[in-house]
Amino acid sequence: MLTQQFITTIADHSGVSAPKVVGAEYVVDLFVKMTVYHTADVINASDIGLSTINGAVITGQTGGVSDGSGAVGAYIQVPLANVATGLYTSSSSIKIVLYDNDGDCAVLSNATNMDDMTFRLRIWGNI
Repeated sequence: MLTQQFITTIADHSGVSAPKVVGAEYVVDLFVKMTVYHTADVINASDIGLSTINGAVITGQTGGVSDGSGAVGAYIQVPLANVATGLYTSSSSIKIVLYDNDGDCAVLSNATNMDDMTFRLRIWGNI
């Protein structure tokens, strides 16, 4: 199934939207606009000019599911960390996961009636 999300990097105060070096890592600010959600949708490091992803946070969110299913929450899912090393088992992608916020917090598998849900993210990684 094809992903129906649109990823746009955000330019900084000087107009640069490419990854920027911060210490030994690069940081990318971006927004992801979702019109249809599938649990298999991922953001690949290569989608945003990085070779690896070391960390990510959601810094903003607008819109929501418009099918009357109630409030929806979101979090970023990264690959599980190796217990011995603390490193991610994969550093090439992350996933935005949606869940219903009705008490059981069940992860949504699909949401087709979305009201252009948009997330702003900050992702750290390497080129």
